[in-house]
Amino acid sequence: MSVYRAGNIRLSENVRPELAAVCLPGPDETVLGQYARMRPQLAAFHAFDKAHIVMLAEEKLIERDDARAMLRELRGIEREDAIETRAATAEHMHSGEAILTARLGKDIAGKMHLGRSSGDLLAVSYRFTLREKLLGVFALLNAVRRSTLTLAARHVDTVMPGYTHLQHAQPESFAHYLLSWATAFDRDAERLRQFYARLNLSPAGAAILNGSEFPLNRDRVAALMGFDGLALNTRDAVWGRDIEIEAQTAMVILSGNFNRFAEDLMLWSAPEFGFVETADGFCGTSSIMPQKKNPNALECLKGVVATAAGFLMSAVMVHKNPSTVPVFDWVRSMGDAWRGYDEIAGALRLMAAVLDDLTVNVDGMADASARHWATATDLAAAMVRHAGISWRAAHQITGITVRLAIAERVAPLQLTTGLVDRAATKHLGAPLGIPQRIISEALDPFCSVERQQLPGGTARVRVIEALAGHEAALERDHLWQADALRHVSNADALLDGAIDALLEAES
Repeated sequence: MSVYRAGNIRLSENVRPELAAVCLPGPDETVLGQYARMRPQLAAFHAFDKAHIVMLAEEKLIERDDARAMLRELRGIEREDAIETRAATAEHMHSGEAILTARLGKDIAGKMHLGRSSGDLLAVSYRFTLREKLLGVFALLNAVRRSTLTLAARHVDTVMPGYTHLQHAQPESFAHYLLSWATAFDRDAERLRQFYARLNLSPAGAAILNGSEFPLNRDRVAALMGFDGLALNTRDAVWGRDIEIEAQTAMVILSGNFNRFAEDLMLWSAPEFGFVETADGFCGTSSIMPQKKNPNALECLKGVVATAAGFLMSAVMVHKNPSTVPVFDWVRSMGDAWRGYDEIAGALRLMAAVLDDLTVNVDGMADASARHWATATDLAAAMVRHAGISWRAAHQITGITVRLAIAERVAPLQLTTGLVDRAATKHLGAPLGIPQRIISEALDPFCSVERQQLPGGTARVRVIEALAGHEAALERDHLWQADALRHVSNADALLDGAIDALLEAES
C-alpha cells in the first residue's frame, strides 16, 4: 500500500491485482521481454517442427531413423524447458534446426526443413499463437458477459434515467441498460467465433509462395497442429494480410464497447450523479487531497481502446505496401498482436472484477428518474390516448407544459390537470380535461418503464425474456469454447501419439 493510502484513510483497500496488472506495470524488461525474440511464437515453432518431421517420415520423404533421432532430441528439450532452450539460440523460427544441428549434426538436422520456408514458419506460428490468445480473450469476454448478466438480474426493478445528449430522455431500468452492453458483448463473441473460423486454417506446406514440389501431406500437419483445415492458396496462405488486420479490428471493436461502458460508469460515479461506486481497491486517491476517490480502474479501461486502435493502424500501415514486400516489418507487427491481445485480456479481467463489486445507488437512480421530466413522452402519449388529439399536438402541448412547470418550479410528480389545461389552451384554444390520475400515472417513472412492452423494451417481462436469451447465448459460447479447446488438446495428443508410434517402431 502506498504511503498516502496507508492508515485506512479515504480508501480502505490496497490496489486490487486486476488493476495493478493493467495500470501499474513493472519495469520495461518485464513488459517487453516476454515479446522479445519471437518468444510468444516459440511454442508454435516447436509444435510445427515436430509435426513436420512426423509427416516427412510418414510420407517417406526422410529416413525414419533420422526422424526418430530429431524427435527424441525435441522431446528431450521439453524435459529441460523447450521455450527457454529455443530462446537461448536467438534463432527464432529456426531455433529447432539450430538445436538439432548442435546435437545431431547438420547432415541429419538439415533434413527437417524440407519443403518449408521462413514464410510458412511465420504464418503458421502467427495463426497457432493467436489462436491460443483469441481463445483466452474469448473466455475472459465470457466472464465479463457473466458479470454483466448477474448484475442485470439483480436490478430488473431498478429504475434510472435514460440519457441522450447527456440530458434526461426517458426512464429505463438499470437491467435494461446493462443488457444493451450484454447485446454488444454477444456481438463481440460472434465476431471472435467467426474470426476464429478464418484464423484456424493451416498455412503449413505453403512455403514462401508456391508450396513445394515434394509431396507434402498438408492435411496431416494441419491435423497434428489442431487446425480445422487448410489456408489453401499457397500464396495467400503466406502473404495474405487481412487476417492480421482483422485480428486487430476485432480488438478495437471489443475495447470500444467496454470503453463506452466504462465511460458511463465513470461519469455516474461522480458526486453530481452518485449512481454507482467502484470498490476501493479499484480506485486511487490523491497525495494532496485526502478526500479523493478516483475511479482508476474505469480510467484505465477507457484508455485501452487507444492502444488497440494504435496496433490496428500499425498493422494497416505495415500491410499497405506491395503484397510481397513487407517481411521484417511484418515480423515486427506480429508483436503488436501479442501485446494487443494480452492488454485486452488484462482489461477484461479488470472489467469483470469491477462489475462484480460495483455498488449501485438504487434510491438515487429512482429519485433522479423522477426529477427532470424524463416521462414527458409518456404524458404526450396519454394526451393522444385520452384526448384523441394528434401526436404532434400532444408533443407541442407537453413542451409548453414542461416550460411552464419549470418556470413555476413545479416538479414532474406535482403536475396538475390545471397546468396541463393552461398549456393546451395556449396551443389549441381549449383545455383537454385529462383526469389527474392519468397525468400522475403518465409521469411515474416506474409505470413508464413498465409500459414499454415491445420486444426488447424496458418492461419487466421483456427484460426477463432478454436475460434468458443472453444466458442461452452465453451457454452456447461456453460450449463452443470448450469444443475449440478440446480440438486443440486432441491435436496435441494426436501429435504425441504419432511421435510415440514412430519411436516405438524402432524397437
